[in-house]
Amino acid sequence: MRIKLKVQGVTDMVADNVASLLILTDEAEQRQLTIVIDKAMRHEIALRRGKYVGNIQQRGNTIKALQHCLPETLSAAIKYLTNIEFCVVIVSISDGMYYAILEDMRTGTSFPIRASDGVLLTYADPHVPLYIEQSLWEAQSTEYYGDNARGISLPLNTLSTGMLKKALQKCIDTENYEAAQHIKEELDRR
Repeated sequence: MRIKLKVQGVTDMVADNVASLLILTDEAEQRQLTIVIDKAMRHEIALRRGKYVGNIQQRGNTIKALQHCLPETLSAAIKYLTNIEFCVVIVSISDGMYYAILEDMRTGTSFPIRASDGVLLTYADPHVPLYIEQSLWEAQSTEYYGDNARGISLPLNTLSTGMLKKALQKCIDTENYEAAQHIKEELDRR
């Protein structure tokens, strides 16, 4: 069983200026999944969400340039050359990284892809739906509060080892030993 997802947005992580959070929800917008992405991916997604910078001419140039980017070009070539209908399915998480597959919906043939790249592909081709395996959704998703949120719930296993080590040190420095213990347990599991 799979849950269909939609992108709600991208937000910066307060504790780390090199990473951002991609917020995905179910269609009913009751639960959310947060994926840690780097600045480059944040930029690519922002462009496709219409977050252009610069004057009107620069924005127009950006829109034209997107037509020549790899995800858009490959999507157009696949549609031209085949009748394959793809979907992206988030299937696992390991060491803070979500993994997905690009699946041919007719044959079930699949190809591995990073979840963030899969999301990027769904922007390049709006006919490519985004799903997550139900068991992973149930294990990783948290309640979604929309605009009423005071923060974002983030399971520890979604953070990279480096981020966890920084968070552990910060907890020790601020004498938050309970949080430090949870972080240490996640590091030990890895």
